[in-house]
Amino acid sequence: MSLEAAFREPVGPESPEARPLGDGAVIEVTARFVVPQRDLATLESDFARKLRALVEVPSQSTVEIQTRPEVPRLRSLPAPTEPALRILVAPRRVVRADGTNIDFTRLEFDLLLFLCENPGRVHRRGSLLNAVWHLNSTPSTRTVDVHVRRIRSKLGPDLDLITTVRGVGYRMDRLSDVHIEPDPYAS
Repeated sequence: MSLEAAFREPVGPESPEARPLGDGAVIEVTARFVVPQRDLATLESDFARKLRALVEVPSQSTVEIQTRPEVPRLRSLPAPTEPALRILVAPRRVVRADGTNIDFTRLEFDLLLFLCENPGRVHRRGSLLNAVWHLNSTPSTRTVDVHVRRIRSKLGPDLDLITTVRGVGYRMDRLSDVHIEPDPYAS
């Protein structure tokens, strides 16, 4: 959204003059803008001008203003960080933030992808066998344990994403460190 669009005066039924307010009505407006650093000064001056215009109330109004509010200073947000791990679904690749590929077998990739797509839940070993291996019977739940151990060793100690819930199964944590790039051609 451009700055001009963000501060365009509303016209028509959305205009503040077109909406009647009841007695004792309080309006609170909160906005969050993510703007490039070069536009921050322009946004700040426009915001301050608009806030000053809101405070200047005509003398015939019944609105009381006790003090002139201080114009808030805008602060810049921290730059977005690159996720520690990117999962590319279409080419079935896993890439670290530094650009290095991590080689996974098909089942390791499918297990990691399933856990990342279903974070925060504890997944039982049997349900993982059913979802990833498509097995209804449980030949050995050690199969899941071995694959999780291999995934952890390939990710390394700095990417401790999978938590073991003792006696139950596994859970994906720290999803903010993972970005899944879906297949753009999938329906």
